[in-house]
Amino acid sequence: MTAKKAELRASTGIQGLDKMLKGGLIPGRPYVLSGGTGSGRTTLGMQILQQGVRQGERALFVAIDEPPGEIRENVRYLGWDVGKIRILDVHPSAKAYSKRVSMVEIAAQRAVGSLREAKDDARAEALKQASPDLTVQSLQLMLSQEFKEFRYSRVVIDSLTTLKRLSGDQEINMGIMSLLRFLSEANLTCLLITDVADATAVEPEAFISRGEIRLHRIMTTSKVERCVTIEKMRGTAHDTVPRPLTITREGIKVEAGRKVPKAALTMLQGVPGSLR
Repeated sequence: MTAKKAELRASTGIQGLDKMLKGGLIPGRPYVLSGGTGSGRTTLGMQILQQGVRQGERALFVAIDEPPGEIRENVRYLGWDVGKIRILDVHPSAKAYSKRVSMVEIAAQRAVGSLREAKDDARAEALKQASPDLTVQSLQLMLSQEFKEFRYSRVVIDSLTTLKRLSGDQEINMGIMSLLRFLSEANLTCLLITDVADATAVEPEAFISRGEIRLHRIMTTSKVERCVTIEKMRGTAHDTVPRPLTITREGIKVEAGRKVPKAALTMLQGVPGSLR
């Protein structure tokens, strides 16, 4: 890697987070975005895609947990225009396919090839025959087909945790390793949203991904505190101190110049796997 390439960064669109990352993410790499329910992971992922769109990049949101309609409603109050963010709905319940709008819903990869050549009146019937199963392998095939048609710079997959549960595959770890290798070779900046991993388990994405940003939602005796930590980041210096995070009407904000309150820090230090 040349010095010039090493200096290139993909801005997250969040000034404080970029400061923690010493300028932003190194582009073209897969990262993990972890946290608990309600910590703001989906909002952060969408905000990073939105920043890419502002810079003229093509962005893709792979929806597994929530239907596209809900995703749009959840970010609409932020005043964001997500119309330029392509949404690929890969949940097994997806029953429609359209290339005329930014939302794409696919039931199964084996239906995609034939649907591309199918006439509109044949698509509905073809999808009824599609397998509703979703596995790591089928997702990789869908993305492979998608990347042949469109060249993306940023991708968010929400979420890897649900994908694992739906897969029910004995070889799930090998599948995840293959997916991350595929995403890395695709040379795009990818964030894989996950739950916080069990500290006693070794998840493949934890050591294969090039970095991990973790969002925390901590209940203290007086109120809920939010903060962000950079658990790891390969190939670059980064801030190792937890920083306060807030979710506002303009999106997520990170105060890179402040420390979290002592009460929250004490509780954070007691959580297995945090601040490692």
